Amino acid sequence: MFIVHQTINEIRRHPVRTIIVSLLIAVLMVAAGGIYAMSVDVRHTIGEMESNHSISVYLKPSLDQAAIQLLLDQTQRNVAVLRAEYISPADGLKKLAEQYPQFASVFKDLTRNPIPPLLRVYPASVAETGSLAAELRALAGVQSVEYDQSSVQGMVRANEFVHSLLAYVMTLAGLLFVAGFCLMAFSVINGKRKETAVLSLVGASNTQVLLSTPAHLFAVWAIASLLFIAALPRVVRFATSRLAESIPWVTPVSTSVTVAASALVVLLASLTCLFLACVIATILAYRIEEEQRREESLLE
Repeated sequence: MFIVHQTINEIRRHPVRTIIVSLLIAVLMVAAGGIYAMSVDVRHTIGEMESNHSISVYLKPSLDQAAIQLLLDQTQRNVAVLRAEYISPADGLKKLAEQYPQFASVFKDLTRNPIPPLLRVYPASVAETGSLAAELRALAGVQSVEYDQSSVQGMVRANEFVHSLLAYVMTLAGLLFVAGFCLMAFSVINGKRKETAVLSLVGASNTQVLLSTPAHLFAVWAIASLLFIAALPRVVRFATSRLAESIPWVTPVSTSVTVAASALVVLLASLTCLFLACVIATILAYRIEEEQRREESLLE
C-alpha cells in the first residue's frame, strides 16, 4: 500500500507531466501497433499471391489417360507441391475461349485442338519454385515447364523486405521506448532525492524506496496502454479498409485477430522496455550520486 500511495501522490503532484508523457508513449505504441498490423496484412496478401502462383507443366500429347493420372499422382506426392490439378486439352481450349471472347469464332473453326494436356502445379513455397520446376522438367512424359520467374523473384524479395522492415521498425520502437522510459525514470529519481532521504527517516525500507520509481513508470505505462488499446482498433480498421480497396481479390485478415496480435506484441515489448529502462536509469542515477558524493568529499 505504501508504494501505491506514493505513486498516486506523485501523479497528483505532476498531472501535466503524467498526461504528456502518457500521450507520447501511447502515440509511440499506436505507431508501432499500426505498423505491425500493416505488416500482418501485407504478409497475408503476399501469402494469398503465393497460394495462387502455379507452374504450368505441359505434357506430351501422346500420353494416354492412365499415364497422365500416374504423373499427376507422382506430382502430388512431392513434398514441395501444395496441390496439383490436371487440365485436359478440351478444358484448356474452353478456358482460352472464355479468356479471349473476341476470338470465339476462330476457336470454333479449329479442326484440331492445339492445346496440350497440362498439369497446373502449386508450390508449397514460392522460394522453391525454381528447384521444383527443375524436378518436374526431368519427369518422363513432360514436354515443357513454364512459370513467371519475375513474379517469383518479386514475391521472395517482397517477403524479405517486409520482414526486414518489421524488424527494423520494431527495433527502433524498442529503442525509443527504452530511451523515453529512461529519461522519465532518471527525472523521477533525481526529483525524489530529498524525498527519498525523508522517507528513509520516517521508516520506509530500502525496497519500498527503490520500487517507488518503477511503480510510477508502470502507472504511466498503464495509462498509455489504455489509450493505445482504445485507439488501435480504429487504426487497424483504417489500414484493413485501404488494403481491401487496393487489392479487392485478397481476403484481409480478421480485424479482431490483427488487433489482438498487434496489442499483445506492443504491450509485451513496451513492458519489457519499461523494466529495462528502470534498471538502467536506477544504475545510472546511483552511480552519478556516488560520483557527486566523491566530488563533495574531495572538496571538503
